[in-house]
Amino acid sequence: MSPILLVARRDYFAYIGAWGFWLSLLTAPVIIAVLLFGPILLARAEPPRVLTIIAERSTDADAVKAAFAASALRDARGDIAAYLSATAPSMQAPAIAAFDAAPDRVAAIAAARDVVAQRAPNALTAFPSALPRYQLVDPPASRIEDLRPYLDGTQMLPDGRSIYGALNIRRSEANAPIIEYWSTALSHDEPTNVAHRALRLEMQREALAAQGLPASEAERLQGFDPEIVQFDPRSSGAEGVTLRERAPFYAALALAFVLWSIVFSVANMLLNGVIEEKSNKILDTLLTSVSPLQMLIGKLLGVAAVSATLFLFWGALGGTLLTMAAERASDNIFGQIAAAFLEPRLLVAFFIGFIAGYLMYGSIFLALGSLCESVQEAQTLLGPVALVLAMPMMLVTPALDNPNAPIIEMASWVPIFTPFLMLIRAPSGLSWIEIAGQGSLMFLTVLSPLPPRAVFAGGVVGQVGLSNWRRKPKG
Repeated sequence: MSPILLVARRDYFAYIGAWGFWLSLLTAPVIIAVLLFGPILLARAEPPRVLTIIAERSTDADAVKAAFAASALRDARGDIAAYLSATAPSMQAPAIAAFDAAPDRVAAIAAARDVVAQRAPNALTAFPSALPRYQLVDPPASRIEDLRPYLDGTQMLPDGRSIYGALNIRRSEANAPIIEYWSTALSHDEPTNVAHRALRLEMQREALAAQGLPASEAERLQGFDPEIVQFDPRSSGAEGVTLRERAPFYAALALAFVLWSIVFSVANMLLNGVIEEKSNKILDTLLTSVSPLQMLIGKLLGVAAVSATLFLFWGALGGTLLTMAAERASDNIFGQIAAAFLEPRLLVAFFIGFIAGYLMYGSIFLALGSLCESVQEAQTLLGPVALVLAMPMMLVTPALDNPNAPIIEMASWVPIFTPFLMLIRAPSGLSWIEIAGQGSLMFLTVLSPLPPRAVFAGGVVGQVGLSNWRRKPKG
């Protein structure tokens, strides 16, 4: 067996023999699922936030309460419309018509659900019916100062709930509304935005009434809302863009972050492995039988085999789940997203990007390890290098916004940027020729006599000593 394969086999069995490898193998899918779906489940499981309103004028309080009710109604309407556009487009119009004809939010959701249940019962799998974000209650005190115990959590409402925030609305000397928001959630300002829009409309009513115009004219003007529909010029259909068309871009963004995390995690394994072997003098012994270049290639192949083992397990598990979900893409919103992850261009770009990206970044991290004697020394050197290597992720968001921008197209041909930008650009119609060209460029970069390869060799020789290198057995 060649020295390269011996080094690769040694590193491979060293990693898979550790209990941490099997722990990562089994827990990583669970952790990823929690990170992806946890925020959604938490948002749905969160009870309504309790708000209360104190106002000098009852008309101001009524206007703000009506605004919160209208906001909750719009949110429910938008959730149902978005859900049906992805799962049952033919049901969207009749369901929304039934929703709009209902007198309140609860009745509206029930009416839309009844329409879907009668005509497309399969679309009820995840039909939106979440509670509103905010629930308004009567203030337990008439002055805002007396509400402090309820707002800081020291005193509860009679039903055991705490007050999330309070809106204190008063009028200035110029008769302009002043909105004071009291809450311990200092970074949350959505209630003030809702109250601001409501009272701005109230001020418009007052201004129109002062000019002799009916106050209802303000509502009519406020109701002007042009409909927005986005179309894809590459599509021959007359329907607007829906989640089905947008899902591949979200999938590409998720895969780009997964790719970046995996590549750097695996490359960091190489860095720590080299430093550990140097500190334990194991590298001295190995270099009596193999050259630094053979050591570099062997370690890259060994850790690549570890990654392949992980991907075989994760790929089989994830592929099975995604395929099962994608089979229901016509009537399930999660199936729409799952089908996007199975898009051929995304899969090809992901696997090419992982292989080439791992080889490129792995070589760089091996070179860093060869120059350091301890983990502490590596961390000081890794800081600025990590900032440079993190630059590709700075272009991910601009690439998602405009994947065909000239700067993004040029950057996608820079090898260290290519794995991630190629993945982001794949759903926008990236041709197979471009994918093949960018993949070939990355592999040529790996196979060329790169500086990291020379640094690795020079670092190993310098650290171990020329005497050990000269004692290498001939043949």
